[in-house]
Amino acid sequence: MASPARRVRKSTLPDAMTETSRRPILHLKLGTVVKPMGPAAAPPPAPRPAAFKPARPPAPPPATWKCRPCGSGFTPPEVAAETDAVRCPSCNAKLGLVRDFRGDPPNLDRLRARPVKR
Repeated sequence: MASPARRVRKSTLPDAMTETSRRPILHLKLGTVVKPMGPAAAPPPAPRPAAFKPARPPAPPPATWKCRPCGSGFTPPEVAAETDAVRCPSCNAKLGLVRDFRGDPPNLDRLRARPVKR
């Protein structure tokens, strides 16, 4: 069975509206560029400014304790009530009370954390 011939629709727009802008035609001769006819080309983009590099935030204080359950380092809070619980920032395990960390020497029998070896 032969397929029916397809009809080709002609555009009803004038040729000027369907014509797309073209790139400049480059020649091998130095310094000659032929610009296509049509609407004026957009101006070249402005040069980009140097990249903004924000200042680095200050480094966190070195960890003074290590969580026994997960092994991550942490620093106990400096401003807290004596009866507040200290929790690991990684695993949220209860490591002891603030007063146990502040003792001199710390009461290691009541803590689930160990001091970092220096």
